[in-house]
Amino acid sequence: MLDNLYSKKEVVNYLKDKSIFPNKNRGQNFLCDRNIAYNIANTVPNNLSRGTYALEIGGGLGALSNMLIDIYKNNITIVEYDNALYNHLKEKFDNIDIVHNDILEFDIPNSNTKYDIYGNIPYNIASPIMEWLLYKSYSKWNYAVFMVQSDFAYRLTAKEDTENYSALTLFANFMSSIKLECNVSKDVFYPIPNVTSSIISIVPKEADMSVIDLFKSVSKTLFHNRRKTIKNNFINSPYLNLSKEYIDEILEKADIDSNIRGESLSIDKVKELSYIVLEYI
Repeated sequence: MLDNLYSKKEVVNYLKDKSIFPNKNRGQNFLCDRNIAYNIANTVPNNLSRGTYALEIGGGLGALSNMLIDIYKNNITIVEYDNALYNHLKEKFDNIDIVHNDILEFDIPNSNTKYDIYGNIPYNIASPIMEWLLYKSYSKWNYAVFMVQSDFAYRLTAKEDTENYSALTLFANFMSSIKLECNVSKDVFYPIPNVTSSIISIVPKEADMSVIDLFKSVSKTLFHNRRKTIKNNFINSPYLNLSKEYIDEILEKADIDSNIRGESLSIDKVKELSYIVLEYI
């Protein structure tokens, strides 16, 4: 049994003893810092109250789980995909609901009570998890607190006319409000990753779901080729099928200069543009 989840020495010895080898392809870097785990578990976005139930994405060795159990008691569900880590968590926390599943295939139970969601999110599935959270699980969660790689956090919180601004930025902010809470040193993990991480909080917005698919298509079109103009991206878009005449009309109606780049448009302008495109499809 791993007694001290926050001792790197004990974590290393435990992994060796159990023949558990951190999988680089899955982005497995285990948190070994009590203060960081405490900070994640105790981050509650402004103006919100903590809910009754929590869901943790990928419990790993349980560093964050341990803190969440102190807060939520047995009202917590941990979804863990890795078989060895699932077995470890079952042994470590025998009175907690631990699900052996891919989070992208997991459906949050329908309930009158929304879940608070937590996780130390591997970079290689960070975008799909955001899609799962914001789209597939829409209306089932209260707020989310994730630890992600810093460059991913910067993309989520970027402003227009910056290099990190992207279609992901637009989609994420159409569906939610995201705040970068703090950055985290890479030294708090085992194995030590090559990059720093960040803690972010995510609060869902009320969104017009009838236009979300089109909004995503318009967003991807705007960034189809970052160096091309908006008009060129619309003409060559694999996501929309509009004639050149319609494209000119749409951009004129939206009062958008066809020669600027997509990164210049605010999320509100992209929303307006999406509703206008809707009239032509």
